[in-house]
Amino acid sequence: MTESTEENSLFEKAFAAIEGSEDVEAALLRFRDLYAVSHVTYHLAQTIADKVDAPFVRTTYSPEWVSRYLLKGYVQADPIAKRGFQSTLPFDWAEVEVTPEAAQLLMDAISHGLGPSGYSIPVIDRANRRALLSINDARQADWPEFLKRHRGDWLELSHRIHKLALRELYGENDPVPNLGPRELECLSWAAQGKDYKTIALILAISEHTARDYLKSARYKLGCANIPQAISKAIKLRLIDP
Repeated sequence: MTESTEENSLFEKAFAAIEGSEDVEAALLRFRDLYAVSHVTYHLAQTIADKVDAPFVRTTYSPEWVSRYLLKGYVQADPIAKRGFQSTLPFDWAEVEVTPEAAQLLMDAISHGLGPSGYSIPVIDRANRRALLSINDARQADWPEFLKRHRGDWLELSHRIHKLALRELYGENDPVPNLGPRELECLSWAAQGKDYKTIALILAISEHTARDYLKSARYKLGCANIPQAISKAIKLRLIDP
């Protein structure tokens, strides 16, 4: 079996394992074991429609390290989390600028069994929810080659894990409707006080089409009028007027 065939087989096994997992925790354990990495963490930054962050986090890190991370308030200094929720592109942890405060965190992490290498993949879905899948590993010298070989697979698998997380949280009743780009644009302009005619001019569409986009957005949001739809879209963080 060639190296390429082995990699395809590994990806297919990981894909099937995630699809067959009953929850995110089980999926991460299977991901970790199949790719023989040290740890895997999934962090969904927003799980409720509110202004307050309600994170959904699952990890293969030890309970001792998770407790220490929380007690020490390391989330405030964590450069991986900070970069992960600001970026749209995957990144190797070696690319992250480390402050003295963050360096202390990383040294403490290594002393508690975490590896020195890592890769994080931001996930942003169509509802603008942000999540982060992070792979941590003890490899150093051969990490760049290992990462190059598998990062494409990991990108696709991160989205499968994200879908599993949403299913675990909401079942078939995802509270965030699937609005299209034009519906969101029209809602955003309406939230800024623009009328149908002005929105049509801004987006270079007909006034009738602008009305239709707002009507379909209102319908998907389950609202009786446009002001209610705007309010709900803001609460769900679908738009930011």
